[in-house]
Amino acid sequence: MLLTLALPGTLRAQTSAPIEIGVLPNLSARVLLAQYQPMREYLAREMRRQVQVSTAPNWSAFHQRTLGLEYDVIVTAAHLARLAQIERGYVPLLTYSPNIKGLLVFASSRPLRSVADLGGQTLVLSNPQSLVTLRGMRWLADNGLNRNKEFKTINTPTDDSVGSVVVRGDAIAAMLSGGEYRAIPDPIKAQLQILTTFAEVAGFVVMASPKLSAGDMKSIETHLLNFANGSEEGKAFFASTGFTAIKEPAPGLMESMDQYVDATRRLLSPPD
Repeated sequence: MLLTLALPGTLRAQTSAPIEIGVLPNLSARVLLAQYQPMREYLAREMRRQVQVSTAPNWSAFHQRTLGLEYDVIVTAAHLARLAQIERGYVPLLTYSPNIKGLLVFASSRPLRSVADLGGQTLVLSNPQSLVTLRGMRWLADNGLNRNKEFKTINTPTDDSVGSVVVRGDAIAAMLSGGEYRAIPDPIKAQLQILTTFAEVAGFVVMASPKLSAGDMKSIETHLLNFANGSEEGKAFFASTGFTAIKEPAPGLMESMDQYVDATRRLLSPPD
């Protein structure tokens, strides 16, 4: 199933081919498409081109569509961005700020005193494929807690259900990103506490498909920077997402993801 937000009919006049932006489904399609509507409207108006925002049912499907060059531009996690660069030649244009916080949360009714209390318990993951989880598993191992030895993990079908799993008592704690924590419904969030912020990982990366011309890449980059730097649509986008800036990638960002490439490739491989 392809989930999209198309351009209104009043703006369909265009000077070039449409632009399709693929957004990683780290949140529900409904939330993502609402969040990205200001960006879509801004780009469509300023570029005088039809713009469509799409996502996918899950991360693996999104990655396969990325490899199939179904998107002109992708907004994706840094480790997936590096894989797209290596495997299909996507070009990094911009990154989002701030970095993504990795959180460990627990239910107020069942307090955790320290990370050591995870021993012998179950940890629920909001997304086993995320950079937060990859980094978090390393952090736990550094603290003497290895998955399937000192603790076990369970996954949730959707990001916003992870808090409910902890509140119900099906897991002693949850590992999730700051954005996923923000998406938890307020009545559930009120019953949770943050034990620690165990890491900050690189934010999302905007990547251009190798099928785009150099001119198109530069145009999209310029318009996204203008969108972020003072437009009313940009302000609305930041207010709804929690992001604060869109900027040029820091030197070495993509190469810093190489340590996660093999694990990411395994996690995203389609089942046999």
